[in-house]
Amino acid sequence: MNVAELIKVINKITPLDFAFDDDKVGLLIGSEENDVSGILIAHDLENAVLEQIDKENINTVITYHPAPMKEVLNDRGEYIEELVGLSLELENKDINVISLHTAQDVRINGNADTLVELFNIKDVEVFANTHEDFGAGRIGTIDPISNIDFLKLVEKNLNTKIIRTNAYYDNIEVINKLAILPGSGTQFIDEIINEADVFLTGDISHRYFLLADDNNLGLVQVNHISTEIPGMSKFVDILANELNIKVKYFYNKNYE
Repeated sequence: MNVAELIKVINKITPLDFAFDDDKVGLLIGSEENDVSGILIAHDLENAVLEQIDKENINTVITYHPAPMKEVLNDRGEYIEELVGLSLELENKDINVISLHTAQDVRINGNADTLVELFNIKDVEVFANTHEDFGAGRIGTIDPISNIDFLKLVEKNLNTKIIRTNAYYDNIEVINKLAILPGSGTQFIDEIINEADVFLTGDISHRYFLLADDNNLGLVQVNHISTEIPGMSKFVDILANELNIKVKYFYNKNYE
């Protein structure tokens, strides 16, 4: 199997065209013509991933977050993306890197829908749209739950003890309507600020905590990747089944 054939399989599971238009998804390092000799799935590119692929003689990595790049000005005065750090090391080692990012968030049964299942959200609507009916956020009703019990549920379902709430959250007696968005939800708060009781996501800027306080919206922030790991774990299982191989999924447990 070459990289192009692997991408076809990935596209069956996670259509890459559904990502946000400015997102970096698909083959970011390597060539579609390269043969695939071993696959590792990693949430992020980091030194431990490099050590793992060297140890197991793997030449293809599927990541959730895109490979690190920086924007530079070329000789023609145009801004282009340039590989840096570990990305450059992987290119020099002829490693193929395919990234999923927001395509995995928005797809049917992807990261967002997995959170819907975990929190038993009903009457679900999509927000933070990328293309037509596809979007990174979900909002709907849940069985009534107190603010204290909801935090316990978050800790259990997302396997994390890193939970931060805004000041208004303590005033909520019963949560009936929940909005969720895997990863960073800051830029989409405006879409649900008057629609949900609570918004659960992985990253929220300080000024949006204050904005939510002013608009009677409860915010629950957990570690960024904690909102993405459950859906990515499902992707790993589906890909392994499609290819009939065993695939390891690496993520840094310090940030769960």
